[in-house]
Amino acid sequence: MRVFNIMLAKDRGGVESMAVHYHEALAAQGYQVTSFGHPKGVLAEAAPRAEFRPLIARFDYDPLAAVRLKGWLTRRTPALVLTHGGRAGGVSLIAAGGRRTVQVMHNQFFKSYTRHMRAGICVSRSVMDAARTAYPDLPLYETTNFTHLEPRPVKSAPEGTPVIGALGRLHEQKGFDVLLRALARVKANGSAFTARIAGEGPERAALEALRTSLGLDQEVSFVGWVSPVTDFLEGLDLFAMPSHYEPFGLSLAEALAAGVPAVASAIEGPLEILAGGRFGRIFPNRDDAALASALQGAMSDWPGALAQARAAQAHALSTYGFDAGQVRLAASIAKILAL
Repeated sequence: MRVFNIMLAKDRGGVESMAVHYHEALAAQGYQVTSFGHPKGVLAEAAPRAEFRPLIARFDYDPLAAVRLKGWLTRRTPALVLTHGGRAGGVSLIAAGGRRTVQVMHNQFFKSYTRHMRAGICVSRSVMDAARTAYPDLPLYETTNFTHLEPRPVKSAPEGTPVIGALGRLHEQKGFDVLLRALARVKANGSAFTARIAGEGPERAALEALRTSLGLDQEVSFVGWVSPVTDFLEGLDLFAMPSHYEPFGLSLAEALAAGVPAVASAIEGPLEILAGGRFGRIFPNRDDAALASALQGAMSDWPGALAQARAAQAHALSTYGFDAGQVRLAASIAKILAL
């Protein structure tokens, strides 16, 4: 059975990564998958060449992109069109109509056209709850995000200066300014550490300036994009996710699988992944003093933090790993096809 998988953004981030994972998971389940995306996007890089078609959309309802997609729909006649993001959804609705189009709902910023879709696939419990409220008549299926998780041994307590790390697009949403202010508090309290922040984005210059103004140039480094991610995570003693909004949080699941104790904002996705604090420390969103306290709490109780990390690792691997995820996705697709 043929399925189209469409993600038209050029950026790198969680949505873009999940579009790649959907291609891989559907292909592993025996579907004939063709992915469409920006010629310089992550799908173009990751999807097998024969299974990818370039498609550029300038806005949600770009008619030129819709005409081009409609040509492929006529030639290939897929059973379903899975869309990731606003432009993919709008263009696909024009080209394929609502009967074949399914929106993968990666966050709670829903588009008004979503009500016309055949169904919605929600990537977390919080997104599912919001979608049920917004679209009570739309068939919805919770399919928790998944990724390729590579387990690494949970390390022992650091013998020297502990390494704190964070990972993500350098964007206001990710709360790295809160992390820097928290680290300044940790330093002022007399705790030694080094910190590494991985990723690129529009806030890099502002964050580097903030680092300098807080007197953290010797402690904090910005290391850019990292690959493979697990190698970066393995070099950490403590992982922080200070996001202001995070419907899921792939990097948090990756950190848990790598055996790293975690601290995260008490918001949507991290609360779900950390089971409300069972698998990692949580702190109130945007509260740098609370984040500093959580970081110091972990560093002052390494036996407790590492015990929590061992339990979290088993949870992450069994719940958010690729094998479990592809089974969830296949079950949702089967239900949608049966509608």
